[in-house]
Amino acid sequence: MLNNNKKMIWLASYPKSGNTWMRLFLTALQKDTDFGINEIETDGIISSRNIIDSTLGINSAEINENDFLKYRSELYDKWANTKTKDTLFIKVHDACILKGNILFPPKITKGTIYILRNPFDMVASTANHQSMSINKAVQFLCNNTAELAQSKYNLNQQISQHLGTWSEHIISWTNVHRNNMLLIRYEDLLHKSLETFNKVVNYLELNYSQEKIIKAIDQVAFDKIQEKEKKEKFKETPKKTEMFFRSGKSGGWRDEITQDQANYIVDCNYESLLKYGYINENGDILV
Repeated sequence: MLNNNKKMIWLASYPKSGNTWMRLFLTALQKDTDFGINEIETDGIISSRNIIDSTLGINSAEINENDFLKYRSELYDKWANTKTKDTLFIKVHDACILKGNILFPPKITKGTIYILRNPFDMVASTANHQSMSINKAVQFLCNNTAELAQSKYNLNQQISQHLGTWSEHIISWTNVHRNNMLLIRYEDLLHKSLETFNKVVNYLELNYSQEKIIKAIDQVAFDKIQEKEKKEKFKETPKKTEMFFRSGKSGGWRDEITQDQANYIVDCNYESLLKYGYINENGDILV
């Protein structure tokens, strides 16, 4: 049940799990007409330096991130309270816990939607997005020190984001927010679209008709989004990446990674893969 005393709804996921698709769907719900892929009407990504800078009143690039680590949740709460909206939908790729600090605690949270995708399909998308080899992408998903925007020499528009392994990321969020969280699988968004997007709308306590929900799902169908990207470059696409919306399929991993690489992912993430129905007890992959 939502904590309506607070404003922030976390749209949390490991990178390349469908977070942008979810933000497009929430935008489509709010729109009466078609919209461009660069007209997403959610409230940005929490790792943005602009959020930290505007709240601190100074340039965060001049401060070691460890110096404001334990204050981050308070900074986010203060920032949210400067907004006139009652609800903020905020993209998050960070793990929920870093160095023993809960970055996104329940006390500052209205609700959490966690988008989960099988890591086998995420490998090629990660490789494409981060301009790395398939093998390095496999290692990335199994690396307990995996981070985004970690460069100390080329400070970008975001602060660093600790991810950990695929399974560590899930556990960090479910352990903290299990009493107020909707966890949905990317594969269910694909194959049980109406049922799963309805769960999203109901959890968020949004008042939209079935007709409007069906229309929003149709507007953000992957093939339609791809066609829009061919005409208009998506502003969140990394410089070295040609297409942000690459495939969007489930099960494509069988043509993209080797069985040995898939087995390595299973070995690294066995318990969570079993829990969420991606493998059986023998480690056989079910997706």
